[in-house]
Amino acid sequence: MKERRTAKWRKPIPDVLKINSDGAFHCSTKQGGWGYVIWDHNGVVVQAGAGGANHLMDAFHSEVLACAAAVGAASERGMMKIELETDSMLLKSALQENSFNLSAMGGVILEIKNVISSSFISFSVHYCLRECNKVAHELAKLGCNLLDPCSWAGTPPGLERLVTSDLAGPPQ
Repeated sequence: MKERRTAKWRKPIPDVLKINSDGAFHCSTKQGGWGYVIWDHNGVVVQAGAGGANHLMDAFHSEVLACAAAVGAASERGMMKIELETDSMLLKSALQENSFNLSAMGGVILEIKNVISSSFISFSVHYCLRECNKVAHELAKLGCNLLDPCSWAGTPPGLERLVTSDLAGPPQ
């Protein structure tokens, strides 16, 4: 019998902010987008952002840009305790190991690590299923159509229902 897995987004613990980030990539055009959402321990969206990207090498490139934008935004706002969730195992590995230093994205990954080490009291990165990253995914899709990056203090217009859905979890 196959085990059934339930995917549910979880709030961070008190005093920690959770970032969900995601990238989007169109192989045929080498264009894409990125998105992130920052949540507090009550499940309230503190900030969100989205932007477009051109001349991407691959999907990983868009994931790295999403993470860089999210970590940069958290640092600029003076956030101190961060938990990052991504649906990219490759990004999680890149942030936890040194094996990506010589990769095409090595410079950007190193820059992200420098922001993390100089800006945050605590930082952790976790892999999450795509079903737990819906808001960031929608923002990345939105980013594909943006000429300039956008950010919102709070829930972006049009995503209220999706945010509520994440907080409620999957139907039983």
